[in-house]
Amino acid sequence: MEIKLLTINQYSRPGKKMGPIKNIVIHWVGNAGSSAMANRNYFESLKEKKFFASSHYIVGLDGEIIQCIPEDEIAYHANNANSYSLGIEVCHPDWIGKFSDVTYKALIGLLADLCKRYNLEPTTAIIRHYDVTKKLCPKYYVENNGAWLQLKQDVKVAIGTEDTELKKAAELLYKRNIISVLSAWADMSKFKLEYVPGLLKNMGGIDRLVKDKIISDRLLWEYKQYNANHVRALIIKYSKLG
Repeated sequence: MEIKLLTINQYSRPGKKMGPIKNIVIHWVGNAGSSAMANRNYFESLKEKKFFASSHYIVGLDGEIIQCIPEDEIAYHANNANSYSLGIEVCHPDWIGKFSDVTYKALIGLLADLCKRYNLEPTTAIIRHYDVTKKLCPKYYVENNGAWLQLKQDVKVAIGTEDTELKKAAELLYKRNIISVLSAWADMSKFKLEYVPGLLKNMGGIDRLVKDKIISDRLLWEYKQYNANHVRALIIKYSKLG
């Protein structure tokens, strides 16, 4: 995951705090073949164009994930559902709108993580833009309801699947004496964010992590705006240091 937060502005990142999260809304970007970064930059440009639109996350054609807005802030993506829902824009290779396999896999992983962290039931909490406004979005998954039902079922399966990538990374950190309690960092559902400053210190501190390109947004870590998904990405990237 790459954190590329939008500049706070009236049109795409108002900076308003989110209420309790009840839903996750799935969108297609509606621009076939466009990249996650291109869509993120489009949202950034709206501060000059005076048009309201944004999302919390964008999932790209190669499975990359970009976070545009912190989860505790409102994004402009689903009308009156903005105050209680997270928005995910998903890139698609053509105008049929079906997500590629690699994009789909990344989306399922992101949704499983969000559902676990916010204690959401995938079959009811994950909805389409269409379910809020009747807009044909995400197109393929409105026109093919069976595919939509399968997507939510795949999230349920993923929630019950062990995160082997995180577990292996945590085991490496445990062997290097970066962490002392393996179970606390090998499962995202057990993360205690109040212990993250100690983890950062054991990794050499924020300055070192920026220098080694383990983290790119130092303010996110300095101001403790991170969530479990950020910590997971940190552990995995750090474990790959030689």
